[in-house]
Amino acid sequence: MLKNKKILSLLVIVLIVIIVGIVIIFTKGMNYGLLYDNNKTIELYLEAGIESTDINSIIKEVFGDKIKIRQVNNLQYDILITTKSASDEQLNNLVFKVNEKYGLDIDVEDLIVTDNAKISGIDLVSPYLLPVSISTILILIYFIVRYKKLKIFKVSLITITTIIFIQLLLLSIYAIIRLPINEYTMPISMILYLISVIVLTEKFENDLEKLKKEQN
Repeated sequence: MLKNKKILSLLVIVLIVIIVGIVIIFTKGMNYGLLYDNNKTIELYLEAGIESTDINSIIKEVFGDKIKIRQVNNLQYDILITTKSASDEQLNNLVFKVNEKYGLDIDVEDLIVTDNAKISGIDLVSPYLLPVSISTILILIYFIVRYKKLKIFKVSLITITTIIFIQLLLLSIYAIIRLPINEYTMPISMILYLISVIVLTEKFENDLEKLKKEQN
C-alpha cells in the first residue's frame, strides 16, 4: 500500500512538472544554444602560420566568451566565428587588433559575415522521427508477442505512455530550468529512450515471471 502511494506521488510530481514545462514552452519558448539560435557567423581568412591560441584570445577579447570558434576545412588560418551578434564597431575592432598583432592589412570587407536564423524544433527533431518511429513500432510488436500473456492492450498502453512521458519530462525540465537546446539535446533524448525500453523490458519480464508462478 505504501509503495503504491509513493508511486502515485511520483507520478503526480512528474505530471505537474510536465504541465508546467508545457505552459512555459507555449509562453516563453525554449532556450536555444548559440548554434541553434539566431546568430552571425564571421569567416576570417588569415595567412598561414598564425597560432590559434593567439587569434582565439583576440576574438574573445572582441566578442566575449559566448562564442564558438572553429577552423574551416582543418585550415588553421581560415577561422569561422559564431556569435550572437556582431556590430560594426566589433568587426572594425577585430580587424584592427588582428592587423596590429600580425602586421597584416585585412579590411572589414574581407570578412564574410552571414546571418543565421534560429533552427526550429521541427528541424531539430525531424532527422530522428522516422528511425525512432520504426524502432518504437518494432519494439511494440516484440513486446506484444513476447508478453501477450500480460494482455496486449496493457502492454501497448504502458509502453507508449512511458516513452512519451519520459520525453515530455525531459523537454519540460529543459524548459523549466532553461537548459540550452544544443548538440547534446537529441543524444540525451535517445539515451533516455533506450533506458525507457530497458526498464520496460525488465518490468514486463518480472510481471511475466510472477504470472507464471501464480499459474503454477
